Amino acid sequence: MSKFKLNWGWSILIVYASFIIIFVFFFIKSFQEQKSNDLVVEDYYKKELAYGEVIAKRQNADTMRIPIKIIDNDTDVNIVFPDYILGQNVVGKIELYKPNNKKLDKTIPINLKNNQQKITKIILIPGRWYITLDWKNKNTEYFIQKKLSIK
Repeated sequence: MSKFKLNWGWSILIVYASFIIIFVFFFIKSFQEQKSNDLVVEDYYKKELAYGEVIAKRQNADTMRIPIKIIDNDTDVNIVFPDYILGQNVVGKIELYKPNNKKLDKTIPINLKNNQQKITKIILIPGRWYITLDWKNKNTEYFIQKKLSIK
């Protein structure tokens, strides 16, 4: 029986084999932890077909006498509707869309108090958001989408 002896040849082989094993490990791990592409909207084609309605709603919002203001305060996001809407029945929703994480998206029904809707920043993590207002007032539908940067 021959005795195994660790010489420089075996040492080089062990170093190369270790390098290949580590490289393959990180290569496989990178594919397992791929992030999902949340930038794509679900039901894209259905939403694209309804985009003509969105264009009409945007035009209605653009022709408002006084535009809606979205004010980013330290503690909340304040959506201020014009005074001439006071006391009218505004029905709709506010969608908060986080482009890089679909799990953080939120939909809030419009519930005006003194022509304002406050959204607390506790539910919003810092980063880029899109805020979408889709509402109806006196048989006229409106749509606004703004970029919002939460700090």
